[in-house]
Amino acid sequence: MTSSISEFDQKVVRKGLLQSAENGRARCLTCNHRCLLPEKEKGLCGTRVNLGGTIYTLTHGNISSISNNPIEKKPFFHFAPGTRALTVGSWGCNATCPFCQNHDISKQHPSPSISRHMSPQRFVDLAVRGGSEGTSISLNEAATLMLEWNIDVFKIAHERGLYNTIVTNGYMTTEALNLMIDAGLDASNVDVKGCSDGVKRFCGIDVERVWENLSRMKDRGVHVEVTTLVVPGLADDKDCLLEIATRIVETLDHDTPWHVNRYFPQYQYQEPETPVKMILEAREIGWAQGLDFVYIGNVWQEGLEDTCCPNCNGLVYRRLGFKSSNTGTDGTGSCAECGQNLGIHHWTGPRKMVEREHDA
Repeated sequence: MTSSISEFDQKVVRKGLLQSAENGRARCLTCNHRCLLPEKEKGLCGTRVNLGGTIYTLTHGNISSISNNPIEKKPFFHFAPGTRALTVGSWGCNATCPFCQNHDISKQHPSPSISRHMSPQRFVDLAVRGGSEGTSISLNEAATLMLEWNIDVFKIAHERGLYNTIVTNGYMTTEALNLMIDAGLDASNVDVKGCSDGVKRFCGIDVERVWENLSRMKDRGVHVEVTTLVVPGLADDKDCLLEIATRIVETLDHDTPWHVNRYFPQYQYQEPETPVKMILEAREIGWAQGLDFVYIGNVWQEGLEDTCCPNCNGLVYRRLGFKSSNTGTDGTGSCAECGQNLGIHHWTGPRKMVEREHDA
């Protein structure tokens, strides 16, 4: 390896699982950018480098942040409510969003000076000792960029009875997604940032690949929730919000939770915060398209994140901040009053994956 990479803690350096050789270069197959890298060059994310025709990741357990969070913070409202997940982020990102909420780590590439390794076994041990019921790979698109580490974590976590979740922009390749599902991915919150032209212009990704991954997650039995940060100039157009709501119903189902979050100025993007009126209109759009559960985030008013039964309108979960209280389910995810299935998955331990046929 080159002298520069030898300066890293070698525990964070690992041969990438997904790659191919092409005319003296190496193509990374971890995310849908599929970067073709000359010798000693890094990909767009800054976390993978071609050395001698082989791609190495610099983020195998290279942890930038760690905290034991309520699962509602992800946000997951219909998966393992009331539990906590030990959450990690790393460095870098495969999107270019100028409004990034985690820019302090996502816009910083891994370097020897900030290299901090944690083994998968130690991470799961910390989760168990800290009273977490699960894991969450989050914050800077670590869900994709720590692929090799995540796979090891998921397997060990299931062996210890923990669930596994990711919070992601959904831009990993099909191959990467399948590897994570095979290893024990249980739930995913996917950030659908807007519609095609805007997402490409602002974030540098093709949102169609995100929708394809959402469909695959659903088909393979992963619990899915969708989040849209209503960024002015990107996702505050009513036609775009209508398109997102319609595609959630068509691609996933009417009971898929949609989290519509208010934007505030961040990083390089200084447009004024999203008007609350626009966020409320987004919820109405979601309901009008047939979504049962549309939640409003970053407004912090009572009632905007509660779960009500779509059949009898009874209050079944009350939420404010990151606190969640079960007020009307029977403990199996159904309404205690009328029996309506609410699609709320209470964690009872690793399950055998039920799936349709899928590509290997």
